[in-house]
Amino acid sequence: MVINNKRYSTLIWGAIIIALMWEAHIFSIFHSLNGFAYDHAMRLNIKNSTSDQLIVLDGDQQFAERGDETWLPLLKNVLAQDVKQVVFNFLPEKVSGDFYQFAADSGKVVFGQHVQNSDPYSTAKLRPLPLAAKNKKIPLSAVSPAFSQSAIYRTQSLNISIDSLSLPTLEYAAAQRASGKSITLKSPDYLINFIGGSARIPKINLAQALSGSLVSELVSGRTVLIGVYGTEPLASYFTPLSTATEQTSDVLFHAFALDTLLSERTIRIVPNWAMLLGIMAITAMTLIFCQYLAFQHSLWVAVVLTICYGLTSWLVLHGFFLWIPPVELVVAQWLAISLAWCNRVAQESQLLHDMQASLSANLQDKAFPVSFFQSDDPWTQLLTMINQSLNLTRIIFLERVPNDHRLREIKAFNCRINDVVEARRDYERTPYSTVIQANRPLLQAQPYLRELAIGDLQFLAPLVFADEVLGFWAFSVEPRIFLEAKAKFMALTHAYMIQISEFLFYRQEWQSYQAQQEKNKFLRYLQFNSGAKPYHTLNQSISLLERRATELQGVFNTLNTGGILYDLFGRVVLLNKYMEDLAQSVNLKPYNMTPLDLVVALTGLKTDEARQILQKTIFNLEATTTPVPQFKSDHDFLLLIQPLTFEDSKNNLSDSAPTPQIVGILIELEDVTYLKAIYRLKEQVFERLGFQIYQELASIQSDLTDCSGEVGVLKQECTSSIASVQDRIKALLATLESVSKEINKEVESVTSDLGCYPIDGLPAIKKAVAELNDYAILRMILLHLELPDALGLVFASPNELYRIFQTLLTMIIDDTFEGAQVWISVEDKAEWVHYHFRNIGIGISYKTQQNKGQNETSISAENLAIDRAFDYVRRWGGKLDISNQVGKGSTVTLSLRRFL
Repeated sequence: MVINNKRYSTLIWGAIIIALMWEAHIFSIFHSLNGFAYDHAMRLNIKNSTSDQLIVLDGDQQFAERGDETWLPLLKNVLAQDVKQVVFNFLPEKVSGDFYQFAADSGKVVFGQHVQNSDPYSTAKLRPLPLAAKNKKIPLSAVSPAFSQSAIYRTQSLNISIDSLSLPTLEYAAAQRASGKSITLKSPDYLINFIGGSARIPKINLAQALSGSLVSELVSGRTVLIGVYGTEPLASYFTPLSTATEQTSDVLFHAFALDTLLSERTIRIVPNWAMLLGIMAITAMTLIFCQYLAFQHSLWVAVVLTICYGLTSWLVLHGFFLWIPPVELVVAQWLAISLAWCNRVAQESQLLHDMQASLSANLQDKAFPVSFFQSDDPWTQLLTMINQSLNLTRIIFLERVPNDHRLREIKAFNCRINDVVEARRDYERTPYSTVIQANRPLLQAQPYLRELAIGDLQFLAPLVFADEVLGFWAFSVEPRIFLEAKAKFMALTHAYMIQISEFLFYRQEWQSYQAQQEKNKFLRYLQFNSGAKPYHTLNQSISLLERRATELQGVFNTLNTGGILYDLFGRVVLLNKYMEDLAQSVNLKPYNMTPLDLVVALTGLKTDEARQILQKTIFNLEATTTPVPQFKSDHDFLLLIQPLTFEDSKNNLSDSAPTPQIVGILIELEDVTYLKAIYRLKEQVFERLGFQIYQELASIQSDLTDCSGEVGVLKQECTSSIASVQDRIKALLATLESVSKEINKEVESVTSDLGCYPIDGLPAIKKAVAELNDYAILRMILLHLELPDALGLVFASPNELYRIFQTLLTMIIDDTFEGAQVWISVEDKAEWVHYHFRNIGIGISYKTQQNKGQNETSISAENLAIDRAFDYVRRWGGKLDISNQVGKGSTVTLSLRRFL
């Protein structure tokens, strides 16, 4: 991990954390927090146990006022139970010397002499001995708690300094007498073991003991602490066992301190060197796993480890009486996490900043130009926009000076700024005020720009939006261009004037908003919204990418060919709308099909043949075009399969990310129905031409044979045959000329609805009859179709002729009686082909639009369709006749010009 782009920064920061935590441990900076944790760990018991070294006989303060009648029998009774020793936490004052003498003679009694003043700022003194105890060789020790730590009493001292003398405390003296040896501890103060709580110390009330309730088994071999409450300045202490409502009594406090020494259960604190190793291990471990885990995982691991530290400290305390301060370890861990993640965030932020800067620059260069609002030179963009559609000779833009009524020149095209003749630049005066009032471009009577050698017309247009003057647009145009389309020119310039004004207004509003945002730095400071925000720019870049991807998908969807892009593993990457609709129309599911399955389903090829095509595409990088003959009955398609490769893919690779030469397979389905229709039309023309030429040449051959084969043929007859042959040859040449004329027609005129081309009308009429046959059967009408085997070609539109047949046949069927018949026949004559429709019905009551008047809303849809048919037939040079007899039926005849 690199922190702040420096080498070995992990070691540096790790050493800093370790040093800080070590100093904090040495100087006890977290002493209060560790004490809080220590107190709670003391209260939580793993199991309850009772001390086998100590028993307490306690009573109220009234027992301290009693004499020999109470204490001497009690002492004799206790010593008679074979106890290890008897410890008084006070010196009885009402007893006689016999009591103290008996205690001294027994050699098993220790008395505690209370300290009068334990204030650290004053000299400590012992309370004076009772008169009965003077000159008696009784063991004495000092009774006083150690100094509190944050008002909590957790420790006890081994010795107390009184008048430059070091006296052992009651607990220390009693423990040494009980063990018969000197007790040595590393510190003059030791932590009292409160584990087990008050239940750990067995207690018997003094009243019960005086009544003879002492059981030998209970006190035998133990130290008996006889304590009276209230004999010390503090009757109770805040200890780790204390709660907000209950404190530890003075007798119980000394009992815990004494039992800690007797049972050798003093609480030890982990050595400093062990703490240093722990801090080092935790810091190193944290800095390592934070580099490999995500933030959420790092957080969970840190929480688990923190809990583990607490559990470990608690278990070690109760199991081995060893206290491991957890706060330093926890703080070291979280400090390491904070530093590691701060630096990870800093690194990622820097990478993010570099990435978004590079991405934004690439997008602006390759995908999208700079926005008009953000452009430093918007006037150049406006000039480019105008110059694309208006043929102007000169252009100058003037901008209003902010908060003033003056103007300044900004941008000029095909001229210079100083070409402006008008020098006042005040839009409150003419000619500016005039064009503002007119709010449109005005031709200037006086020259606004310096006149050229060739005269031009000069205009001035105001740039005003939302009643705010933004600037002016001065331009000139050649008189010829203006006079050729005056109205159109004025409309275009006026539209441009409005659009430019709107652009400038919103750009000004956007810049004002940005400036206002910059002024609110103090508010942004309070909202942690100051400084650079790389993610804002990244968000803009991502928005540009999404917009780019949406536009590319839109372009892909608007293609006239159905396209589907597969990756090298046969998964669909892109599918345009046209391909999706085509697939749905034939119940194909391309998302669930591999390229092989799709090629087989579309082309009908065998699997092995389709596989060979894909092999050529993948390995040879060859594009393949295959016809699709039976995909849809009424359409013809070509299937194009080509590899998708990136020539510069090697330059865009990461360090170790090899990319195959081919990255995808593009399959396109192109509709060639119209193209094939055009070829079919031309084939029909050539077929008819071949038939016509064959007949003519056969006739010519027959005439020439007759002329040359018979010897007796007269010269006049030969001359007549030769003339006939010449006439046929001329007719044949005329035919070739007309065919050449029709063949050379453009594709657009052939395929358009109004186009006129030699076509065969039989397929169109057959299709119309087939389409309406079910409709006729529904009305119980029988259609009789009488068609010749072959017909001459007629001049018509290949697309519209079918619609006309459908309109006329529908009209005839609607007019026919139910159960009657409709006859359709075709007659081929010299220069015309006649299509007849006849029925038995009421009679068609049709009138053309011209005969019905100009009220278009009263024209039915059927009549509009018939009017359309009349219009097309007239354009083709044909005729459409509708005749009827009311009650008998109708006859419709469509006559079209014959070709060849």
